[in-house]
Amino acid sequence: MKTLLLICTFLSSLTAFASDKMDMACVTEFPTTSFVVREDGDTVIVEVFHHNGTGYMPIFDGLATPNDIATLASQAQTLTSLPTVQRYEWPRTKCDIQDEMIESCFGSTDTQEMNGRKVKAWAFSSSWVMEKSFAGKFNSRKVVLNIDVDGKSFSVPMKYAENECSPYLQMRSTTLKALSTKGSF
Repeated sequence: MKTLLLICTFLSSLTAFASDKMDMACVTEFPTTSFVVREDGDTVIVEVFHHNGTGYMPIFDGLATPNDIATLASQAQTLTSLPTVQRYEWPRTKCDIQDEMIESCFGSTDTQEMNGRKVKAWAFSSSWVMEKSFAGKFNSRKVVLNIDVDGKSFSVPMKYAENECSPYLQMRSTTLKALSTKGSF
């Protein structure tokens, strides 16, 4: 029975990937920042949920020095002024799937007014990260949203454990609706 369940799960995942649909959800075990990507007709929708507020959103990925603190504080001040739920839309023709859950969209989205700021996204991407060290191997997913806020560019990077991303939308529509109205812009 267990083998049958595994085979059915595998076959359904192949079907989902074969359809070339950009459907993906990445949610940490205790929700912090979640990305939900879905297709609606000829449009790819990327929604970002900051479950604990924008004060806990990721704003940087990489090496930082003491000289970077003022820049990071300025970025944080701008990004925390945005709503807890954000939605960006690209035409499907501007998006690509390289492999299962390795997706990207490039090109500016329409400018939106969010909490008094002019915001547009110009890139979204997801990647597969493999790290190997003395402690072993670790696989993860990295999702990055690049946006312009009042003409300045910012990055919202998030790294997820391998089991925290799925090619299926695992958040129920009622949950999405509740989150969207809670943090509406």
